[in-house]
Amino acid sequence: MPASKPFDRAQTTTARTIRFPSRVRERVAMDAERCGRSFEAQVIAILRRQYGEDVDIAPAPEAILALARGSVAGMTREERRLVTRRLAEDDEA
Repeated sequence: MPASKPFDRAQTTTARTIRFPSRVRERVAMDAERCGRSFEAQVIAILRRQYGEDVDIAPAPEAILALARGSVAGMTREERRLVTRRLAEDDEA
């Protein structure tokens, strides 16, 4: 039997979307409701329980940027400056 290749984290890819067959999705959703969790939180709990590692589902960069834009929507220029001032100060350090 040939030796397996060593695991190289630099070559791994991060899944952004997981598609579940409807029956699996229904079962996870029922289990999530029973546990008082969202579907996504239940999937994370299952992965953590199974693999014993800290896993998380990170949103796509576009989603993060959309949330950031939404958080400053409706603010005046002065309000945005006050909110983001610390970010600029940290970058200068």
